[in-house]
Amino acid sequence: MKTGILYAILFCVGSVGFVGWRVYAVRNLETPHSEIVEDSSASHGNGCESLLGVTEQVLHTNDAASGSTLTVLILGDQSTANEPWRMGAYSIPTLRKVLEGRSGKLRREQEILRDISDKCQHLRRTTISPIFLGVTRGLADLHARGCKPTSHCTLFVDSDGKENAEPSIRKMLNENDGRKRISPPRADNTGIEVVFCGVAVTDGRIHDLAEKGARKFVTGDSDRVHRAEMVWRSLFADPGSVRFEPYCPNSTELGAHLMPRDIAERGFSALNR
Repeated sequence: MKTGILYAILFCVGSVGFVGWRVYAVRNLETPHSEIVEDSSASHGNGCESLLGVTEQVLHTNDAASGSTLTVLILGDQSTANEPWRMGAYSIPTLRKVLEGRSGKLRREQEILRDISDKCQHLRRTTISPIFLGVTRGLADLHARGCKPTSHCTLFVDSDGKENAEPSIRKMLNENDGRKRISPPRADNTGIEVVFCGVAVTDGRIHDLAEKGARKFVTGDSDRVHRAEMVWRSLFADPGSVRFEPYCPNSTELGAHLMPRDIAERGFSALNR
């Protein structure tokens, strides 16, 4: 009799403890968020194709959890005082809704891709690339969403890396004379992985803001590529969490069918001529 009562008490205590642990785990669940900073400048030619490719990669990640989000920022220009603007913020579909199934998840992914594709087709080309400002705003947004080292948050920068709005960075990227430059404050990427993709997709032109409409062609070489990566890494609080990929992921057939063929093949260059 006493043994039965003891087992019942232990069972109740164990059940209460398990429920309490589950409540604590849910409340403290790490939610990964992603952000894409899109460079719509004239020197970066991949445009909508790469934006859809990165979006698809984010949507298909296995790390997504309930509450995960994807935000797309577009680099600003003179009309926004160089500040990036938010093209869209989306909840990443998951399979947690069992009754909805994979077909429901796929449908919601298609809706996100279609919305981004439609908006991307109306972006206009710019001659300015305030990349660093866009990156800092994107990182601040991710930190505001609660990103920390255990959250697995990621900032994607779809750009050729040709900064021309921040004078100190522009000089560091374009000159190698050994003189000490005054660098801008470091971007706080603590706990956030930063991925630059599309750095090899460029028309070779650097737009000089000091002279309206001035463009100079620069030939790429291994030294310039290495210097650019070193410069950009030096601008982050955690340079070890910054990596570079020459090309962004390609959009699948699904993404390619969401926009007109000429735009899918030529990106922003087919727009606003």
